[in-house]
Amino acid sequence: MGAVDDTDIGLVLLLAVAMTAGSQSQAKSLSKIVASVGLTPEDFDLLNATARTLYEAPSPPVGRIVSWSNPDSGSHGRVRLAAMRGNCAYLQHFVYAKGQTQPRELRSQRCKAADGRWLLQP
Repeated sequence: MGAVDDTDIGLVLLLAVAMTAGSQSQAKSLSKIVASVGLTPEDFDLLNATARTLYEAPSPPVGRIVSWSNPDSGSHGRVRLAAMRGNCAYLQHFVYAKGQTQPRELRSQRCKAADGRWLLQP
């Protein structure tokens, strides 16, 4: 699978797959994956917007953690910029869907393309 534009719906699918165990989750429909994670599409939008503030900064602050919260869904989380290597940002996400007391952790990587877009890498 190639890189996915950060604003593409494929991002939601890739993040959801990363949060679920095993390759069997790849066969699930998008709605089932999102439902199994417990996050809404708006939660994913907030998660991504928060992450973007880290890696799009002029001097990305490695190690910095920022939080997001969706009062409508009750979900919240934190995003940490784990590393910057070349034109790629490595992110660590800790996500609490509504009612969860333990976070679900996922890691993602986004690399800046020649045209300036940040693309999610598989």
